[in-house]
Amino acid sequence: MPRRHMAFQLGCIVCDKLHDSSKYRLFCENCGGLLDITYDLNPVLNPSMVKGTCSMERYLSTLPINDPKNLVTLGEGDTPVIELPAVGQSLGLTSLYGKMEYFNPTGSFKDRGNAVQVSVLKEAGVTEVADITGGNGGLSFAAYCARAGINCHGFTNLKDPISPKLQAILLHGVNVHWTEGFRNEVEETSVKFARSIGAVSMMYSSNIYFIEGLKPIAYEIGAQMDPLPDHIVAPASNGSILQGLWRGFKEMLEDGRVERIPRLHAVQTEQVQPIVAAYSGRSWKRPDYVDSVATGVLGGSPPRLNDLIRLIKGTDGRAIAVDEDRIIFWQARLASLEGIFVEPTSAIALGALEKLIESNVISAHETVLVPFTAYGGKEPIPGVRP
Repeated sequence: MPRRHMAFQLGCIVCDKLHDSSKYRLFCENCGGLLDITYDLNPVLNPSMVKGTCSMERYLSTLPINDPKNLVTLGEGDTPVIELPAVGQSLGLTSLYGKMEYFNPTGSFKDRGNAVQVSVLKEAGVTEVADITGGNGGLSFAAYCARAGINCHGFTNLKDPISPKLQAILLHGVNVHWTEGFRNEVEETSVKFARSIGAVSMMYSSNIYFIEGLKPIAYEIGAQMDPLPDHIVAPASNGSILQGLWRGFKEMLEDGRVERIPRLHAVQTEQVQPIVAAYSGRSWKRPDYVDSVATGVLGGSPPRLNDLIRLIKGTDGRAIAVDEDRIIFWQARLASLEGIFVEPTSAIALGALEKLIESNVISAHETVLVPFTAYGGKEPIPGVRP
């Protein structure tokens, strides 16, 4: 068994104040800034450790959990990488692969982040939480809270339809609170409620634990692909998957496991593109109402936006916006050519890949990996008629 890191600390990215890991923290207690994680020892990467275990157990020494007994897992991780020869050929690529993140327990990559953040909640003795809910993140969080025995309050818009995801959230025992207003107003209501009953307000888009839970995607890619892909094209709302990939590859680069980090490309919709705008140096404001088939990338205010732009540019990546027609086209195209059925939020990456090839950012001989972040059967399918 490899050695464990001794402990971890949380450091403010604004004022550099350090906080210990004695409780679940979202923000700096000195200035209110976002937190980052540093370990007392360098993370120990050993992908061959305990064969047959899930990814979180295998890479436990790289994650912010002090006691392995507090790990809350549903068997997430260890998702396969498969070749996409037909889609690759249609795009003029010789080496295109998909990382099948929808093979995770609740059908999305969010399970990785929630496995870690719920484990930290359990370790900190938290028994009651509140957050906005309704999508893949909410469903995943509901499942892991149920596993951990944590009482969860979920806030959703009263006018939103009751989707299969929300039905599943209710099935997991979440106390759903129906409220009115835009997303930021629903989140504000959730925060006020949490404060009133002494629960932890999650705001998982801001917390570092969720991002740390996504690092094993990079570790797995490092073990599954030799050489590493030249490019990874991923959907981005708050950009957590890109940050997790960058952190994982950076740790492998520092310990000599890999010689380079793939070029990381962020993909958004044309309607909601704060990352694309910031990458291009222009201002952007999220409209009050957005109607897009790619529901998983509609967050308009990434809390770690500056970090995202630095890592994208630092890997010579790009930030690309894709229109609705191409998202719908590629969801159907992927299913018909490869038998892979993903949400439009996942298919959006193929629309961006198409643009990156057309603009000569990606060439025919380079190897490309696309994370397929969520299964397509949990929401209505656009463009399909009897």
